[in-house]
Amino acid sequence: MSTDSAQAVAGPGRALQHYLLTATVARSGTEAAGPALLVSAIAVLGNASHASYLVACLTASAAVAGPVIGALVDRSHQPRRAFRLAMAMMALGLGLLALFLAHLPFWSLVVLAVAAGMGYPAITGAWSAQVPAMVDESHLRLAYSRDAATYSIAAVVAPPIATALVAVAATAPLWLPAALLVAGIVLIRWVPLHHRDQATGAMGGTAAGLLGNLKSGLSAMARIPALRRTILITTIGFAGTAAVFIAAPLLSKKFTGGLAFTSVILAGFAIGGLLSALAVAKFHVRRPDRDIVLFTLLSGLALALVGLAPTAWLVVVAAFLMGATEPVIVSGMFQVRARESSGSVRAQVFTTAASLRMTAFALASAACGALAGLGIGPVIALGVILHVAGVVVGVAFGPRSRASVRP
Repeated sequence: MSTDSAQAVAGPGRALQHYLLTATVARSGTEAAGPALLVSAIAVLGNASHASYLVACLTASAAVAGPVIGALVDRSHQPRRAFRLAMAMMALGLGLLALFLAHLPFWSLVVLAVAAGMGYPAITGAWSAQVPAMVDESHLRLAYSRDAATYSIAAVVAPPIATALVAVAATAPLWLPAALLVAGIVLIRWVPLHHRDQATGAMGGTAAGLLGNLKSGLSAMARIPALRRTILITTIGFAGTAAVFIAAPLLSKKFTGGLAFTSVILAGFAIGGLLSALAVAKFHVRRPDRDIVLFTLLSGLALALVGLAPTAWLVVVAAFLMGATEPVIVSGMFQVRARESSGSVRAQVFTTAASLRMTAFALASAACGALAGLGIGPVIALGVILHVAGVVVGVAFGPRSRASVRP
């Protein structure tokens, strides 16, 4: 009996538990990767702008890799192999950055960052697209609430520990996400994944070429109003969150004179996310369309408070409030994606949407890095503007009537 068959016998509850454990470990690696690279690059290169450009490159490659990876997972007879390859690619890239950050020319570091980031979408979007195959429809909302919680749980420990490791060695932060991704490669063995039937297309649809899968996924995202609105808001709004990560080391230097307090700020953000995630897992997001709009605006308000806080500890409180908005947005986003996309293109929609978010985050990181030389204020201002712009654009291009917003 294959591993997948044995797990299927264990039942969807146990299948989801294995999935959530592996997701938490692997996503701890992805959550820590950006902050770890930022702090290590600042420590080694001594330039916040160059460091933010490397973070941007780490996430920018998702623009190209995401849609292709999503279509490949949709069509794959062995999705576990695809997920392992993605995690291995990211772990290897981060390891090479840790080894050569101080020795290679900057353009070589950019190449390594881009290569590492290509595995990112599979660990986020395509991974979440596996959830509907593990639970029945009546438990899907609960499953996605718990899936959203894995991001917050991952963020509560990994990024602060990774950034704190800069006190041990300049490149030590990068080894933590690499190790977590390797652990994810091992743990995925016990996760029952959906295998594409050889006679049909992804998730049971008719067989189609890779290009057809790509077109179907992108078409669904552009054609379905509620899905389009959610993708616009969560993409542009998520770009605004780059400001808190770029500003964190600058705020640490401003208030303490060093980089160590960066981990405290990020810990505040992560703890807010964790506590909110626990609440979301218990009470669920029951009106995802509405809550995505509301909590994106609240996230922008909390970001403004981060920039206006007069002391270091008030910065931590504001970061806590901002982090608390994330699980609601992510859980609602997953629900809308699953509700509005058919099984045949679900992984494609999830992964492409994740790629768009990562790309927007990358561009915002680069823009925030360019503004960092002007001070903390312009960085925070850009992030707040992106939050508001995401809601305005999403509502403008979303459903034309309230009736289309399903509770």
